Amino acid sequence: MRVIVVGAGVSGLACAAELRRAGVDVTIVEARDRIGGRVWTGEVAGAQVDLGAAWIHGPIGNPLTGYCREVGLEWVSDGVWGSRMQVHASDGSLLPHTAATSVVAAWSDFDPAEAVAAIGGDAHFGEAIEWYIADRKLVGEPAAAVRFSLSWLEGGLNIGAHPESISAAGAASYRLHAGGNVVLTGGYRSLVDHLAESLEVSLEEPVLAVEHGAGGVIVSTASRSIQADRVVVTVPIGVLRQGSIVFTPALPRPLLDAIERLRLSTVEKIVLRYQKRWWPEDLRRLVHITETHRFPVWMDLSVHVGAPTLVGFFNPALTSMPDDPGSRLDLARESLATMLGGGPKPIGAMITEWNEDPYAAGAYSYIPAGATAEQMRVFQYLEGPLLFAGEHTIPEYHGTVHAAFESGRRSASRVLGA
Repeated sequence: MRVIVVGAGVSGLACAAELRRAGVDVTIVEARDRIGGRVWTGEVAGAQVDLGAAWIHGPIGNPLTGYCREVGLEWVSDGVWGSRMQVHASDGSLLPHTAATSVVAAWSDFDPAEAVAAIGGDAHFGEAIEWYIADRKLVGEPAAAVRFSLSWLEGGLNIGAHPESISAAGAASYRLHAGGNVVLTGGYRSLVDHLAESLEVSLEEPVLAVEHGAGGVIVSTASRSIQADRVVVTVPIGVLRQGSIVFTPALPRPLLDAIERLRLSTVEKIVLRYQKRWWPEDLRRLVHITETHRFPVWMDLSVHVGAPTLVGFFNPALTSMPDDPGSRLDLARESLATMLGGGPKPIGAMITEWNEDPYAAGAYSYIPAGATAEQMRVFQYLEGPLLFAGEHTIPEYHGTVHAAFESGRRSASRVLGA
């Protein structure tokens, strides 16, 4: 049996690695000039930084940490989101203790499922937040701080879209493993390199068309056509929405509806690498409550990177942001200066552009208002020589590397079972 895997991200590599171990002839075609997909450990002034996915969310019972433990990959704890954090008002002043404490408490207390049970499954994420604030009887500055953090950090960054465009029921479908957050030693590159061992990947070969039928599949690129018994397509939902891959015959209507309705978030990072640490030793996270929403959260990743490094997160779809990288860098430094009172010029910087990447079209999937978790799950139901994998196919863990990993292994099992 011969199988083609389209895409060398974590889902594609996990699928191909399982098939290769079973003795299957596997061909992997990848559009980029590198493997890893939206997992990309890049260099910033000599430091290795995860520019795409960075954390494993919840190591306890997580299939990815289970695999890493089996193969000898190590990780370190990064704690929970509210640990060693400062919350700053728009002018840079520290928020009063009561308001800051309310923000930290809300991150663990707010449950979209609770809100959906109270106000209905058609509610959007913003309505769920307002219900929560009213139900917990938050008023004044604590209410405003919680509204900002849930709207523009949880909604705008963690999910990656405007709160009113996110399905509250879709957000409620997500299941978080216990144990806080962990970071792989050496970054996610260690996982990607391990999965790719003994695999041959054809790089810089975007797939243009997939013909599938009872006789097998033909996958066409700009330079060749490849015949096989089965194909596993692992490109992101944003790429499927672009229609850059033509499927013949057309995909079934439930799958087309899912592709039309599901979305990819637009989260980006700015990485600032410094010669020396200039912020307090015990400070790991900064929240900046601003009307612009430009850089609402910063994180210190120095302990994981091995060099003084701050990473700011922003969503270009939710704020006015200049296109020029130099201007974006100036705004980022301005955000830090407002909260911390200045700071030296970084010796290196990197600004991601996942939203402009034609082979990503965004960061990670989410379930928008009007869509359902079942429309992610429908990718699992497809029968025949054409299968799909990717983080967007598992609603319980969508947007995570462990969803991508698990979906790749699931598709491999289906191929081997058939």
